[in-house]
Amino acid sequence: MKLRTCLVAVSALAAGAGGVLVAAPSASAATTTVEDTSSAVTWSGTWAACSGNCGKAADNSFRWTSTAGSAATVSFTGSQVTLYGMKEPWDNIATVSIDGGAAVDVDFYASAVTATTVPVYTSPTLTDAAHTLKLTMTSRRNPASTGGNAITFDKAVVTTGTTTPPPASGRASGLPWSSGVGPQEQSRARADQFAAYRGAAVDNVVLFPPRDNWSTVSDPAWIANGLPTGFNATRDDLVMTVPLWPGSNSVGNTGTQAQWQNLANVIAAKDANAYVRLGWEMNLPSSYWMIGDGTKYDYDGNLIPNNKAQWQASFLQAAQWIKAAQPNLRIVWNPNYGGDQTCTNCARTVFQAVKQYISVYAIDTYDSWNPDIGTAGTAEHLARLNDTRDYAAANGKKWAVPEWGLGCNVAPDCQWAGHAGGDNPQYVHDYLTYFKNNASNLAFESYFDEPGPYIRSALSVTPIGPNAPAKYKADIAAYKTS
Repeated sequence: MKLRTCLVAVSALAAGAGGVLVAAPSASAATTTVEDTSSAVTWSGTWAACSGNCGKAADNSFRWTSTAGSAATVSFTGSQVTLYGMKEPWDNIATVSIDGGAAVDVDFYASAVTATTVPVYTSPTLTDAAHTLKLTMTSRRNPASTGGNAITFDKAVVTTGTTTPPPASGRASGLPWSSGVGPQEQSRARADQFAAYRGAAVDNVVLFPPRDNWSTVSDPAWIANGLPTGFNATRDDLVMTVPLWPGSNSVGNTGTQAQWQNLANVIAAKDANAYVRLGWEMNLPSSYWMIGDGTKYDYDGNLIPNNKAQWQASFLQAAQWIKAAQPNLRIVWNPNYGGDQTCTNCARTVFQAVKQYISVYAIDTYDSWNPDIGTAGTAEHLARLNDTRDYAAANGKKWAVPEWGLGCNVAPDCQWAGHAGGDNPQYVHDYLTYFKNNASNLAFESYFDEPGPYIRSALSVTPIGPNAPAKYKADIAAYKTS
């Protein structure tokens, strides 16, 4: 979005891997171990027993494979599972899927061989019931991984115990989809204010860090200060908006492994499976982390340099480091809607090259250029949403709208004067109804609640007018299921 200073978002998904509703384990939880020798593990493809290094496992036994497509399937009953294996300089990336749900990457690479088998993956909290986990070796690898191909399976440690039931809908809002807010300014008070206005808790909150250097980006205090009252990381979602490099760096110096992995750990400390909008709106000519190919100009009239190859390499490296440190964090690919303004067809071309690390394909779309007014306006906005939903599905991803909101339409303050809908209840109704009707593959949506004069999208404070806020509140009440 143009001319924005700082922002916020969080998404709250109540479904864990395989779409099961999640809940926090009780204090009575216990653990059991499923070893590689257990009949609860079935094998496909080519696996071999350890040889010469078996002492790295507590029971002196683990298995390994060098064949892509080989899989180990673990049947277990419990509310969480952690996989153990070796990490080595020559190892590959694997995938893990629970109960047939979406696969997530598990990188077995480490710069040095681990002294023992170590945790390589921990699931989200699941319903305390029977589940299956499938670990599959891929042919993909961390760019630093060289000299061979392998992944290992030592054991699965299963947590069991009673769970606290989630709300009937599985979400704090009571809505059939994850509905949240990007409160401006980014504070607990503003997030709570938005929830109170609409009469429903928020399922997610979108946060935008200060981003001038690594110390501000990775300061955990601003995250804690932006979470709504009652935020429950098991049920709700933090959505972090992170530049591909802080303002003090550049595309050729996006940060070190230690910096990216420290940031991943800071985020995961607040929400272990948070969403990360890495390098969001990279196709708008208003951010210093935009993609360019040397053919288009920024808003100040300067030619955007050709950094496409470097940008892609930097994104891949950052994503790999994030996932290596915190494999349950979910990376969101998030251009602005419409054609790329920084280069020619770059957003989706680069997405195709990095999509193995992406969990969600998203767009930001406001009531502007053109507004959702009349039949033509509705058709244009539904086309934006349909295109996002369908492209995400075609690539095996969920879809999301991390930013949507009204736009003021008065010169000179309003950035979209003459091209925005103002107090437009039609836009609000069309989007909320679309979210309701397409909830099955929607990861999250977050309303951009900004009272600033450049946009005045806020519904909860000093709104543009009475009609859109009233329609939003009425539709939220109508669409709640619990």
